[in-house]
Amino acid sequence: MDEAWKIEEDKSTSTNGNYRKELGTWHVILLAIGAILGPAIAYAPVYTVAYAGPSGIIAWPLAMLMIIPLGLIYSELGTMWPKAGGVAYYPSKSNGPLVGAINGWSSFVGYILVGPVIVFAVVEYLSYYFPSFYSSGNLTYLGIVVAEIILVLVFIINILRIKHMGNINLVLTLVTIALIAVMLIGLSLFFRTSNLNSPALGGFTPYGYTGLFGAITLTVFGFGGFRQPIDYAAEIKNPGRSIPIAVIISIVISGLIFTLEALFFAGAVRFSAFGITSGNWSAFTSYGSPYASEAKVLALPIIVVISIVVALIATFKDGVIYYGGAARVTQQLAKEDHYLPRIFDRINKHGIPIYAVFLVLIVVVILLALGRSLSTIIGVMVDGLLVSYAPGCVSLMVFRKTDPDVKRPFRLPAAKILAPIGFVVANLLVFWSGWSAVEIIIPLDLAGALLVIVYSRYTKLDWRNISLGIWLPIYFVAIIVISYIGSSFFGGINIIPFPYDSIVFIIVTLVFYYIGVELGIRGNKFMKDKDKKSQVTSSTDEA
Repeated sequence: MDEAWKIEEDKSTSTNGNYRKELGTWHVILLAIGAILGPAIAYAPVYTVAYAGPSGIIAWPLAMLMIIPLGLIYSELGTMWPKAGGVAYYPSKSNGPLVGAINGWSSFVGYILVGPVIVFAVVEYLSYYFPSFYSSGNLTYLGIVVAEIILVLVFIINILRIKHMGNINLVLTLVTIALIAVMLIGLSLFFRTSNLNSPALGGFTPYGYTGLFGAITLTVFGFGGFRQPIDYAAEIKNPGRSIPIAVIISIVISGLIFTLEALFFAGAVRFSAFGITSGNWSAFTSYGSPYASEAKVLALPIIVVISIVVALIATFKDGVIYYGGAARVTQQLAKEDHYLPRIFDRINKHGIPIYAVFLVLIVVVILLALGRSLSTIIGVMVDGLLVSYAPGCVSLMVFRKTDPDVKRPFRLPAAKILAPIGFVVANLLVFWSGWSAVEIIIPLDLAGALLVIVYSRYTKLDWRNISLGIWLPIYFVAIIVISYIGSSFFGGINIIPFPYDSIVFIIVTLVFYYIGVELGIRGNKFMKDKDKKSQVTSSTDEA
């Protein structure tokens, strides 16, 4: 079969070794929970309250319900073909080189930006005790040095065998959950129900429903880690069993933890003790360590220490997990997608994609040098992850039609309903993040089309396949246009006011979803027919 459309499965081009299947079910569950309970636990629940007031508490269960379909979609994909860095594989296989290049690049961008976000977050938390690391909203030169040291530690763990990384994460994740529980118990002692609905504090929705939409978008940074089991699928002993269990359990448990964090912070807050005007919830976005600050004004010195320690542990282990995920996406882009030079495909004798690990290190070091704070890149990083989620929903329905006989250890029920919902959700969250993020991430992701040039060095291109993938870049342009002319609530110029801009966006998104599925099915059929003709011609020539 022509590799310009269908990528050969299960054939390793690695020159030195293969991935080791060393992760058990509990490793995978805690890998997913560990990826979700990262730096977000230290501030995201508070920031959702800052965006929306007390209604920000419900942003977490609402977002959880929106994310679950995406988790189930990737559970089926990840158990059909367990691939390291699989999120970069499926759209390339289902919709051809152009869609694959753009999606693979957006996956790489989203994952690679997590590195500096994690390191910046660790240093910012450390600055609570070491103020010389952080000044006027940016890392100092000393802070950058500390950040680079932390990055090296993350790198060292990622060149160990996967079972060692899995064991380290297992311990750190359990410690994280235990410390969060202690922190919440401390805050519960000062809980006031009146904080959640008092008219003097603005009531339950002081910033209206648009504030709630902004809060829901912010939750994605928390929930985004649910895909990590798919990226480590080639190293899981029983992916058909472990992946669906890990994805669902991790989303539900982390959703509960984030909700409780937001609830107990809002219930225990004392505006006067913070020196903040009563009801000015948005002021809490200026606190880099809001739980430590709240525990301090409540005279809970032990909880102050615990909140900083839990933030450091959670953030560091998250960096380790995402760093490994970025390396595996890089290796996938080189191995089976053919969008990066073959050198990044190589796996050493310990089962580590060693050159990909080094590439991630180099890129993150550069990003650390260019950026100086968490706020400079976090919005772009979140959108980078979200954009790469959506094409998998199209892939699922293409595979249902073109590869019906492939074994599916987990089969998504009601896929015809949940797949378009997942596609809409992923893209709607990008839209709700606002024009300031969209105008950066969408053009950046469109640049991924240039990877087709690298692809063409290894695989003969069929330009019909390229044309059948043109729907994705056209859809990206539509996102830019609707975001720009959309509601001022999301940074647009308000030609289409809220909520009509979101309604228009959903309709357009659904149209492109069905176009993507139909063209993916046509492209696969075209290549299969072409293969049959080639086989007949070869048989005739041999005769």
